[in-house]
Amino acid sequence: MGQKSAVDKLPKTLRSKLIEMLNDPAVTQAAIVDAINAEAGEPIISKSSMNRYALKMKHFAEKNRQAKEIADAYIDKYGNENRQTLGKVINEQMRVAIFDLMGEFDEIRNDPKIKGTGAADMLYKISRGLKELEQAEKLNAERTERIRKEALADAAEIVEKEAKSAGLDEAALNIIKRKILGI
Repeated sequence: MGQKSAVDKLPKTLRSKLIEMLNDPAVTQAAIVDAINAEAGEPIISKSSMNRYALKMKHFAEKNRQAKEIADAYIDKYGNENRQTLGKVINEQMRVAIFDLMGEFDEIRNDPKIKGTGAADMLYKISRGLKELEQAEKLNAERTERIRKEALADAAEIVEKEAKSAGLDEAALNIIKRKILGI
């Protein structure tokens, strides 16, 4: 959308070092700026760009922490076997977020910071994200159906084995399979 920050423009090695230092609470932002600029041999990042980047990373980490807490709470409440339901909830939340973004698209598109094909690129990425969400949902549905069929087949084997050992005839066994197992 806007111009890349000075930190985002750093070479990969310097950026990795910056992130490593940023994760160390004993290292100040000023010390990070001094170390990166010294290693680069010239002043390539400022204290303000470092602070903006640190705030962005802190915000990102906080959002991830919150998402993890929500997912853990959901799994604690509904059980580990309901992870697929959690995935569906997340997909729905993504759709809502994309819908909100699309509602603001005209305003975003007219932003002078977005130049050239920025708006088209944004639309492409949004549509690509929606397509990937749909594919993930389809894969989840197929996986769930496969697991359900496998579980029913296993249950049918057990029912058949137990029914025969209990002396049930084939007609009774077929009724159990059809009415109870839906086979």
